[in-house]
Amino acid sequence: MAYVLSSVSVLARFGDNGDWGHGGPLWVLPLLLVLAAIFVFLFVLVVFLLVRSFYRSEIAPRKSITGTPLEIVQRRYAAGEISSEEFEKIKQDLREGEG
Repeated sequence: MAYVLSSVSVLARFGDNGDWGHGGPLWVLPLLLVLAAIFVFLFVLVVFLLVRSFYRSEIAPRKSITGTPLEIVQRRYAAGEISSEEFEKIKQDLREGEG
C-alpha cells in the first residue's frame, strides 16, 4: 500500500500537463513545421537537380565553329542543314566578299 501511495505522489508532482512545460505538447507543432519545411526543401532540390541533369543530357552539345566560312558552309550542306540553292548562294556571297 505504501508503494502505491508513493507512486501516486510521484505522479502528482508532474502536474496536470504531464511535465511538458508551460505550453504542454504544443511545442511539437513548430518542430513539425520546421521538419516539414526541411523535407519539402530537400524534395524540391532533388527534383530540380534530376530535371536539370535530364535536360542537360537531352540538349546536344554545341559544335565548335572552326575553319573558314566556306568549310563551315560545306559541313552544313553535308549535314543537310541547308539546301543546294542556299549552299550555292552562300558560296557566291563568300567569293564576292573576298574580292
